[in-house]
Amino acid sequence: MNFKIKMLRILVIVLVIYVLFGIYLFLNQKSMIYFPDKQDFESCSGFSDYQKINHSRTRFYFKEGSNEKVIIYYHGNAGSACDRSYFRSTFEKSDASLIFVEYAGYSNDEVKPSKNLILKDVENIRDYIREKSFNNIIIYGQSVGSGAASYHASLGNVDTLILATPFSKLSDVAQAAYKIYPAKLLLKEEYDNTKWLQNYQGRMLILHGDSDRIIPSKLSKKLFESVPSQNKEYFSVRGYGHNDIWDSEIFKNKIIDFIK
Repeated sequence: MNFKIKMLRILVIVLVIYVLFGIYLFLNQKSMIYFPDKQDFESCSGFSDYQKINHSRTRFYFKEGSNEKVIIYYHGNAGSACDRSYFRSTFEKSDASLIFVEYAGYSNDEVKPSKNLILKDVENIRDYIREKSFNNIIIYGQSVGSGAASYHASLGNVDTLILATPFSKLSDVAQAAYKIYPAKLLLKEEYDNTKWLQNYQGRMLILHGDSDRIIPSKLSKKLFESVPSQNKEYFSVRGYGHNDIWDSEIFKNKIIDFIK
């Protein structure tokens, strides 16, 4: 009898811990997804020669190109767009106009980042490039930025989509990390790339490091298989993970070749 009581108590304790941690995950999911830094948008030295534009409360670094092509860059969940200035040299080889989007809640913004605000940023960028009348639109998104990029593609008129270390759904990433929890029920900050790209027919390139431990490459392959475009390519960057893939010259050369 004592043994049964002890086992029951242990079971109750485990259940309580499970429920409490689940509640913690639910209530703190934004702080576990978004990691903005305090970089000041206006004083980014990496984009000192770019225009710093605030369009309908969406901020971005802009450089006018020599043709009617535009490349829009959506960064990952940590740091800021300023942190990605090292990548500008890759895109500048195309002579296209360049937009590096800064998300709401990042770079000393007064609000907290969220999916709804980031998707609103995407809509504002879409409106801006409409006003500029670009006729060749290329979208690049990395990691969580693949969600912003995929959502942008779902709005239409995107000629080329490049996704680096993307996922099918963010809940799939959460499920891989927290296997014992129902991620689809707990995650409210869902980025559903599969849904947003279900009708995409433009050119698409997906790149993923085969050593990625944060977003398993199987999730980008799952996304790749779901996209109906007949002009798509999947490229595995061997020996690289989630945070060092940008150091690969093969990775950068593949992107610029695809753009050209």
